[in-house]
Amino acid sequence: MKRSVSLRLRITLLCAALLTLCCLLLTLTNNLSAIQMAETIQAVPVLPAREGEPEADVSLPMMELEAGEATRQARGTFHLQSFLAMAAILAAGLFLIYRLVGKALAPLDRLTCQIRERTAEDLARPLEIPDSGDEVAELARAFQQMSRRLNQVFVMQKNFSHNAAHEFRTPLAVLKARIGLFRKKKEFSPQATEEFLQVMEGEVDRLSDMVGSLLELTNLEQTDRSDPVPMERLLREAAEEMALLAAERQVTIQTELTPCVLPGDERLLRRAVFNLLENAVKYSPAGSAVCLSSCVEGERLRIEVADRGPGIPQPLRQRIFEPFFRVDDARSRQQGGAGLGLALVRAIAQAHGGTVRVEDGPAGGSRFVMELPCGGKK
Repeated sequence: MKRSVSLRLRITLLCAALLTLCCLLLTLTNNLSAIQMAETIQAVPVLPAREGEPEADVSLPMMELEAGEATRQARGTFHLQSFLAMAAILAAGLFLIYRLVGKALAPLDRLTCQIRERTAEDLARPLEIPDSGDEVAELARAFQQMSRRLNQVFVMQKNFSHNAAHEFRTPLAVLKARIGLFRKKKEFSPQATEEFLQVMEGEVDRLSDMVGSLLELTNLEQTDRSDPVPMERLLREAAEEMALLAAERQVTIQTELTPCVLPGDERLLRRAVFNLLENAVKYSPAGSAVCLSSCVEGERLRIEVADRGPGIPQPLRQRIFEPFFRVDDARSRQQGGAGLGLALVRAIAQAHGGTVRVEDGPAGGSRFVMELPCGGKK
């Protein structure tokens, strides 16, 4: 594996290259200027003073030779001093750059150490975010947000595995117990066989429904969601389909709908609305009413399903949309279902670019609000 060079060293080398180039250009410019100046000074003739008589043993060519030698020595000294100064400036500059870059990257080093220490068990632990307000702080915030989302996913996955195992274990245990009892009694009369087969068929249907709902959850992205769907008609038909179950429980369904057409999959949207209505009817007391309403707010269709049931505690209002989660496990089993209805509602809403949430109902109970993007009233 090729060993990588640290960011600090790469920045230092880049700055060193730029600083070296600048120093070389400056040194060469100064030396060229000094050479031109020396040549100009050397070209000016120097005349001897006329006040006294020149000595006989002094000649002008000898004076010119000594002046040229002195000029060459001065020129060499200047070049040497220039390059020595350049080397000293480069060394000091590189040292300062390395130290300053290290100081600037120190928060990044600390962030790296914190990230390396993270495990799947402590993803929710907050990071130490520097107060510098620079890119490192933004990186720390982004990683902390990602850690929290990953922790939520891990928690949901753990809860899903636990709840799914619990849900599948119950019908399997019933099947196993019934088969053992049937084999132990060795009663093969038509009536006993028919009862046994009915129990078997009911539990197998329950398992098939759970498997079908799980497959539907995983295959939502493969459906075409571009067909125009008249939502007023869809909501009205869903209310009519649920009216029979509501009548059995002595619950009425009231509607207040607004015309709207939005792009989507009609079957999936009908399933989402039906699940919300079914959930509201199941948990509404006898003699109460479930209100189904819709209105267009800007570019979004708002669908509300309000009931007068026991309501949902605030800490559980996000978890009820998780697969197999039940607020009241015993009561939910009596009502039937596998705990996948609201999970499907959320998945369908998100697949259509929308959201779903639960609030306190206007007259008690709960109010489920699903918002979907649309093109306005039709």
